[in-house]
Amino acid sequence: MEVKETFTSEQLKENDLAIAELIDFIKSGDAILMAGAGCSGSLFPVWGAFVDKLEQAAVLVDPSFTSDKTKFLSFADKAKECLQNDRYYSLIFDTFQPGEPTHLPFHEALCRLPFKAITTTNYDLVLEHAFTAVSSTRIDSLHFEGTTKTKIHQFLRSLNFNKNLKKMVVHLHGTYDTEDSIVLGGKEYSSKYGFEVDENEDTLFDQLQAGEISEDRLKELLIRYGYEWPMRRKLLWSLLATRRIVFLGFSMSDPYFIKMLDFVKNDLSTYNSESHFLILRVTPSQIARSVEQAARLRSEYGIRTVFFEDEEGQYPGMGKFVSEIENAINGAPKPIAATVRAVEEAVPAGNKELTDKLFSLSKAQYSDED
Repeated sequence: MEVKETFTSEQLKENDLAIAELIDFIKSGDAILMAGAGCSGSLFPVWGAFVDKLEQAAVLVDPSFTSDKTKFLSFADKAKECLQNDRYYSLIFDTFQPGEPTHLPFHEALCRLPFKAITTTNYDLVLEHAFTAVSSTRIDSLHFEGTTKTKIHQFLRSLNFNKNLKKMVVHLHGTYDTEDSIVLGGKEYSSKYGFEVDENEDTLFDQLQAGEISEDRLKELLIRYGYEWPMRRKLLWSLLATRRIVFLGFSMSDPYFIKMLDFVKNDLSTYNSESHFLILRVTPSQIARSVEQAARLRSEYGIRTVFFEDEEGQYPGMGKFVSEIENAINGAPKPIAATVRAVEEAVPAGNKELTDKLFSLSKAQYSDED
């Protein structure tokens, strides 16, 4: 029998207070959105389904392929080794390329919110399509490999409300169509973040003292002990340390993200600082575990958790929550686009009375906005 849990009255009050503070924070224009896989889960395979897809592709190439999927980083490395680059990157391309629809209404609501910047760990371009739909201007995608330093600098300058600079969606783990930008397996993580998550029993000094080390081995050791700082690591550290993030669609289980939070915590003592917000899906069977996780994230990393509820196996909660946040900040959206379409359809049909009514309604809505 499925165990159902409920929030206590105190927990509900705390969540309502957190929602109110989140709304005020986003409304201030200082919030940076960081979108995880859950933001695109309705259009692309959820994480577990993608892992299964990766395994199935590897088994087709080598029927004897086997690897522990619960240890995902090493699993992805082995799958990539089995598939080789062409098949591996083709699978990512085919899985995350834009489809129909390119995005959902709640993505548009998300892009209408006054975030200072949009970042994501997703490979897809859902947020680019949604932003284009609501603003009628094309938004740039930014990843790190093959990107000029000037463009990265432009993004950092845009955080200071430089209105002359175009907005960008920063893809921390790459885009589906740029092979070198993809971060998925353990080797990709370690090389692109400049460290490994495993704890070392010795130190770099111990390794150097042990004897002669080649240049290539030294490079490996610098990554192993976390002495390398590639651009991705520098930028993420600077965002986590100097800005306030709203995490959406994250389970906060990515070991490299947790390690980055650990670096910032160790450098700046961010304990209980309420630096960031996490918007977290919770179901009746997960409440106790999620509340415990929220307490730990707040204590360790200064992350305030805001919950939205869903039933088991159902996922409408995120869209509803984002729409409610938008309504609280921007007010209920006015159906101007729908009105314009109705006018366009009415004019050639020759319905003068309907046309006049629609033009009148459209004019009143534009007048209200002015």
